[in-house]
Order: sequence, then C-alpha cells, then structure tokens
Amino acid sequence: MVRYALLLVVALVGCGIPEKEHQKALDEQKAAFDGEMKKMREAHDKEAGEKATRIGSLETEVKRLGGNLSEVAAREATLKNELGQTSAELASTQKDLQATSEEVQRLRKQREQTAKMAQAFRDLALKLKSMVDSGKLSVIVRKGRMTLNLPDDILFPSGSASLKKEGKEAIASLAGVLKDVGDRSFLVSGHTDNVPTGKSAAFKSNWDLSTARAVTVTKLLIDNGVAPTKLAAAGFADGDPVQPNESPDGRAKNRRTEIILMPNIEELPVVPEGL
Repeated sequence: MVRYALLLVVALVGCGIPEKEHQKALDEQKAAFDGEMKKMREAHDKEAGEKATRIGSLETEVKRLGGNLSEVAAREATLKNELGQTSAELASTQKDLQATSEEVQRLRKQREQTAKMAQAFRDLALKLKSMVDSGKLSVIVRKGRMTLNLPDDILFPSGSASLKKEGKEAIASLAGVLKDVGDRSFLVSGHTDNVPTGKSAAFKSNWDLSTARAVTVTKLLIDNGVAPTKLAAAGFADGDPVQPNESPDGRAKNRRTEIILMPNIEELPVVPEGL
C-alpha cells in the first residue's frame, strides 16, 4: 500500500499537474497514510489485549483444574511470539510510512526548485529576445541546462580568436543582460568542427583554438561589466558536436561559442548517503 502510494505521488509530479492539484494530491496521500497508521495501531492494541486475556484465562483454568503447566507455558510462549511479530510488523510499517512522508517532502521541494529555475530561464530568454530575433543568438535547453548559442560566423574569422566588429557588438549587448543576473554563474565554452587546424595555422590544434575563443569572449564579457567571479572559460575542440560533421552545414553548426547558465547548488540532485 505504501509503495503504491509513493508511485502515485511520483506519477503526479512527472505529469505536469497544476500546483494546486498537486498539493491537493499530496495532502490526500498524507491523510490516507495517517488513517492507515491509526487503523494498524488500533488493530495491534486490540490483538494484544485479546492475546493477553487468553493467556490469563489459560493460566486460571490450569490452576483450577490442576493441569499441565508446561503445556500452558508453551502456548503462552507461542502467543507472546505472535504478539512480538505483530509489533515488529507495525514498527516496519511505521518506518515505511515515515520514509514515504520524507519522499513526498523531497518531491515537493524538487518541484518548487524546478519551477524557480524555469522562471529564471523565461526571464532571461525574454531579455535576450531582440538578439534572438536578429539571429545573433539562439537560446536552447541542452543537457538540462539553459544554453546561449553564438555562431562563430558572427564572432570570429576562420581559424582566428580575434572577434569581428559584429561579434564585439553582440558580446557587449549580451553582457548588458548577463551582468544583472545576480545569482547565477556562466560557463563560456568554445567548440570547433573536426577539421584540423593545420601545421601553418595560428593555433596548433582545435583544442587551442576553441579554448582561446572561449577566453576571448570571457574577457570581453568582463570588460563590459560581468563580474569575473561569475564566469569560467573552457575549450571543447570538436568533442561536443551538436550535428554530424559529415556536411558543411553540420560543421558550421558545430563551430560555435556557448554560454551556459550553471545550476545553483540547491538545484542539483541529492546524492544518497553511503555512496
């Protein structure tokens, strides 16, 4: 019964039910748990009283008739063992109900955190709407994180980590929004296609090129008011493509700079103790 109730609560959380209906479902489940516990306690107390009465009656009857006390003692031990099993079962059920209640609270908190993060995404996307409409930026959710995607044809010349004029303007506009996001950190990540840079190129590998581009964008964000403590830079070379590299269009989409909205610590999943 407890496991079934837990599955029902998880199902309600995952189906996108409105918060009021979700809260109502949680309250109904708790009331059902409390009612079940009350019934079990009453049944336990009743059974314990009946067995104690039977033990007392047997002892009285044996004394009255002068019967075999060893047989009565054996039956008394059996009854006490049964009573102990019933108590153990009640304790186990109480433990299961407590665990279920804690799981309901955890799911409720998780839902609140998810709603808060979704609202932060919506607010930031709305502020960046003009850049998105102009094609300078796309806003997506990738790997569970809000990601601002800046194509390299806007930011950098081929094989270079020096920003174009259009790229500088785009980063300056973006910085004007990001600097006012008070409780978030950002990872600036550089990405390339799988075409080698070549021996005569300014950068020896795509690792060098992607990292240099990420650092360039990070520095310009700082110059335009974004706090350095909120930024980190990383190069991924061609290790995290968004499209296959077999076609020119796919390679063009993989050459990009991403600015990833990092989760706060309270939004991360809880790691069970003992792992």
